[in-house]
Amino acid sequence: MNPKLNVDLNVEYLKLKSALYDHVNGLPLIDLFYKDISKILDRRLPVAFYYITILNGEELEKILTFQHLDQLLYEAASKLRLLLSKIGIEEYILASLSPGGEALALLVFDTKGQIMIDKEFLERNREIIREELQQRLNNYIRREKLNAPNPIVLVIERIIESAPTIRSERQVAREIDKLKYEARKILEREDYDKRSALVRMIEQRDISFVFQPIVNVKEKLIFGFEALARGSLGSGYNEPEALFALAESLNLLKDLEKVCALNAIDMFFNFAQKSKKLDNKRLFINLSPPSFTVLLSDEFWDKINNYKISPNFVVIELTEKFLSYSSEENEAYFDILKRVVKQLGFEIAVDDVGTGYSTLERVASLNPHYIKYDRVLFKNIHKDPVKQELLKTIFDFSKKINSKLIVEGVENNKDYEFALKLGIEFMQGFLFGRPLKFV
Repeated sequence: MNPKLNVDLNVEYLKLKSALYDHVNGLPLIDLFYKDISKILDRRLPVAFYYITILNGEELEKILTFQHLDQLLYEAASKLRLLLSKIGIEEYILASLSPGGEALALLVFDTKGQIMIDKEFLERNREIIREELQQRLNNYIRREKLNAPNPIVLVIERIIESAPTIRSERQVAREIDKLKYEARKILEREDYDKRSALVRMIEQRDISFVFQPIVNVKEKLIFGFEALARGSLGSGYNEPEALFALAESLNLLKDLEKVCALNAIDMFFNFAQKSKKLDNKRLFINLSPPSFTVLLSDEFWDKINNYKISPNFVVIELTEKFLSYSSEENEAYFDILKRVVKQLGFEIAVDDVGTGYSTLERVASLNPHYIKYDRVLFKNIHKDPVKQELLKTIFDFSKKINSKLIVEGVENNKDYEFALKLGIEFMQGFLFGRPLKFV
């Protein structure tokens, strides 16, 4: 008599099936097709193998978060199916090379003798696939109004032919490994080129700024300006989010932020000497905690003294995510902020509050002069009760710790009126003007 199994076989089957599919792009994993590919090779039929990936996926994930990168990968898989039908390819296998959807495998074959799979076929379709996916993903970035560089689609191709001395499944695995290695080499070369360009930009201090006004709506006056860096790398890296994400991925963030802080001081206060409109206006400079050492440098203080700036007119702005370091790092950075930065006379602002990187308890322990409410959470707040309650909570919190709340992303009158009715005095956004270039 067989012992009774204490399992639900249907549930176990579904678990097994789901483990063989990529939850990101909805495709099956390549492992499912080794035997199918082997049978084709055993018939002495060539297989066109395309390795498809987004070359700058890691940077995009840092800038956009994984949700948008996942959607990009899903779009790539969906559009690829439509494209293959459009160009008349009927027999193919489309699979994910590994869980997470970072790379796709497209294997094209012909058991009907209707197409010639040769070098010309391989190269022609590589360009069609790359250009079509590139255009589709670029359109996604524009359609969603994402502040990020365009995805860089990489397609590497190879013809797999039967090798009688090698087991077919093993041969397929080896070809996949070869293409993965080739893709890694291309990625390393791309990183090297970007790093060289970024190092050159930092060394030459080739970074300009635009300045976005922060308005005191109660007094109807400009209170200060946030310095927004503009690099010279091109290809989507001119915007601050993309530029600093690239620097962080290449371990050059501290070097970039140092130059940015020095350039921002120069550009803003040099113009302030020529224009009385900037008298007594604060300059908000973005710095991550590891870059605070620039505030202690002789070069920085030479500029402060040369322009006869009172330190309290310089506001050091850090994003809320930097409060989510480990407790040891937190303790060290908080000590610098409280014991050094504040004692030097600089003011502190915490940016992107509300996005969930840290608890309000951590923000309170820092006791910043300003709390900046995230623009994404403020957008269309006039018709979203949940967002309204969250803003009210953060506003009440800011008053309890004697911090000024600055709402970012004010772009329409209805959102403005809601914030004004709530009693918020400080706002920033396109409704009050686009970032300005001082020359």
